[in-house]
Amino acid sequence: MPLKSKVAAAVAAAPVTVEDLFIALHHHIETGDFAQVVKVADQVLKAAPGDEDAVRCKVVAHIKSDGINQALTAIRTAERLLIDLGYYKAYCQNKLQEALELLRGQEETSAVLRLESQILYRLGRMNDCMNSYEKLQKFKIDSMGLKINIIAALVVFYQSL
Repeated sequence: MPLKSKVAAAVAAAPVTVEDLFIALHHHIETGDFAQVVKVADQVLKAAPGDEDAVRCKVVAHIKSDGINQALTAIRTAERLLIDLGYYKAYCQNKLQEALELLRGQEETSAVLRLESQILYRLGRMNDCMNSYEKLQKFKIDSMGLKINIIAALVVFYQSL
């Protein structure tokens, strides 16, 4: 094995510290590489579960890359932690509300209804979500993904009663 390959293998095998990960995180934030920010934040959270800075970086990176659903998922995952992410949650829900407003007045195609029901689900508006899924049934779409979404919405709907 050439020396260069041996050095690269040794560097790859060296344990990475949380400090090293935060240096990498800072670099990716500075360069605007939000996909890498999420990956490195996940590595930090694996090494230091519940790290508030890593959670915030991950949420903001998702928002910056227009991953509103991923940001909301990260926020929900962090709910058990004592981190106030209310501002970010409100921001994401505002974006979802804007998306919902853009759908208003559109022809009720299967694609529009499917997106509407997903947005309503994310907003926690389960009655409206179920109404949207009912309208979607008239299109007789045979999709496993759609069936799973409907079942998930039903479960949340009945839990909220």
